[in-house]
Amino acid sequence: MQGDDRLAASITPAGTVSGANVKITVSFPTAAGADTVSMVGSPTNTTTDITLAGTYTDTQGDAGIWSGSTVPFLSGGYSGRFQSTAHPLPIASSISLAVTQDGSFNLTGTAMITSWPCNGSLTLSGQALGQAFRLTDAANKVRIIAVPATNTAGNWNFTYNIDPTAPNCAGDFGRGFVSNQSPWNY
Repeated sequence: MQGDDRLAASITPAGTVSGANVKITVSFPTAAGADTVSMVGSPTNTTTDITLAGTYTDTQGDAGIWSGSTVPFLSGGYSGRFQSTAHPLPIASSISLAVTQDGSFNLTGTAMITSWPCNGSLTLSGQALGQAFRLTDAANKVRIIAVPATNTAGNWNFTYNIDPTAPNCAGDFGRGFVSNQSPWNY
């Protein structure tokens, strides 16, 4: 929250594309009155990972630069390790995820887990937000929330928690990491 801005606001972005140039306009209410931000930019490269950059101005006197880039889909295999915070084991558990993302940012997949007394496999659904994601196994009442590891592409740190009414390991929680990097990459 900035200054007197409201905690939540409904916004309606609009935009146009003309050749390689883009124009995006976003209007939203603030305590000081309506604010309309106009952003103009163009691609900085034309590879499959397109980055857009440009300048912006708003109706309340602010101006600056902006940039944005495409985010790859979260699809494929990921592996890693995790440990219960509530009930640590002598050896961390291993996890192998297989997930697929659709065009609406929905995720589906499975997890195979070794050395974990709670579950050996999970059937997952969830959503991606940029490179962060959340996954749930509804039957086992397990939730996973993952965020990209700082300065390390292809790696995520995650937390998990199991609902207090779950059929196995009720109330357990912990943290770990997964990577889409092969362990054979030297």
